[in-house]
Amino acid sequence: MADWERWNTHFSTSVEVEVFGVDLRLQQDPSTHNLGTTVWDSSIVFAKYLQQNARKGCLSRAAVKGKNAVELGSGMGLAGISLALMGCDVVLTDIASVLPLLRCNADANLGKGARAGSDNAMLQQAGQVSVAELDWLQPEQLQEWAPGVDIILGTDCMYSEELLEQLLAVVLHLARAHTTVVFCNELRSDSVHSRFQELFGQHFVIKRTPHKKMDATHQHPLIDIFVCKLRKQAAAAV
Repeated sequence: MADWERWNTHFSTSVEVEVFGVDLRLQQDPSTHNLGTTVWDSSIVFAKYLQQNARKGCLSRAAVKGKNAVELGSGMGLAGISLALMGCDVVLTDIASVLPLLRCNADANLGKGARAGSDNAMLQQAGQVSVAELDWLQPEQLQEWAPGVDIILGTDCMYSEELLEQLLAVVLHLARAHTTVVFCNELRSDSVHSRFQELFGQHFVIKRTPHKKMDATHQHPLIDIFVCKLRKQAAAAV
């Protein structure tokens, strides 16, 4: 995407996004070279997609309320926080250096103070949000995570061919037959996308969401949403 097409410039220290009538304010740090400390456009597209489809589909409010989710590579937390607004309990995860800002955003937008200061029904009925470290390059950390979560979410977390195998290992550890895996990703490299299809396609049925189901204003030809479910043989093996 060209810079002029983006919703977030990555140069400001905060980003405001309205979702379900809640004004979410995300702190970010454009001064660092860490990819996780800014709000990426895919998370904005996903948040608006949830709002657009709150009444229907596998990520409708009825489908996710009371469920548990893990967001991988949460960054500044917009996607996971938006999912929590639908009544889903969400664990936001990332590498250690990202966690301070991520915790700040989770508390500022869905903490007790935020809920007490608003009469928005979605905010009052939002699920619980917690923050935890999960580094895909540290597989021993997975021992602390029980498999079988209901939803696994990742936005703009597929940007390197080298990391896709580690990402797949994390997803396979957490997923079971009932798990819905959702990725919202901007296409930056054809080779990365092809490798994703190759690796994940061995274990998951991957369905691309039609753009007509996305928010009319917050979508882009290069940003896609993929919904994945374990293949029967893969589900039987885990």
